[in-house]
Amino acid sequence: MNRKTTQLILWPVIIILAWLVYRSPISLKEFQEETNFRKSAVIQDLKDIRTAQIAFKDKYRVYAGDFNSLLSFVKNDSLAVVKAIGETPDSLTEDQALMAGIISRDTVFVPVYQTIYNQDYLDTRDNRFPFDLEKLSMVPFSDETFSIESGTIEKGKVVVQVFEVSTTFGTFLNGLDATNKGIDLDNTLRVGSMSDASINGNWGE
Repeated sequence: MNRKTTQLILWPVIIILAWLVYRSPISLKEFQEETNFRKSAVIQDLKDIRTAQIAFKDKYRVYAGDFNSLLSFVKNDSLAVVKAIGETPDSLTEDQALMAGIISRDTVFVPVYQTIYNQDYLDTRDNRFPFDLEKLSMVPFSDETFSIESGTIEKGKVVVQVFEVSTTFGTFLNGLDATNKGIDLDNTLRVGSMSDASINGNWGE
């Protein structure tokens, strides 16, 4: 093989290697940005699910162990809300107006989703991820549902209700090449715990 032929063979290889060297750091950066974006979407969903679980427990004294029960509760059930009937003068507190007989209180039943996902709650959400009750059980960027379970544990001789909702990194990073990116796809994002009386998320709350 003469020198000219060798150069003709090597140059494309050199160009490809140079492109890969140039491209590699950008790909890693893009991967990390996409991973963080997807992770934020999952965390927001886990927070929304936790809100529903808290309301479910307030009413039924236990956490839901499956999404059919939890979503049916949110869509079809109602919560008792105490409302003031009448107008409280600016000079009085609501309790003072109640004592004076200016207002009264009554218990009304409001649909669960209007109560727990009211505008005040929605305003606190990450607005990059619109709230969609119909997709609440689905792991973003995948066709899979979150794992959900509930039960009881004993802490200090006290029986405590617990729940856990989770998914793996491999599920929500579906479609991304995570090879040599420093990500363990078996790690999970979860809220709640089946071994501890906690409703926090494991993302650093």
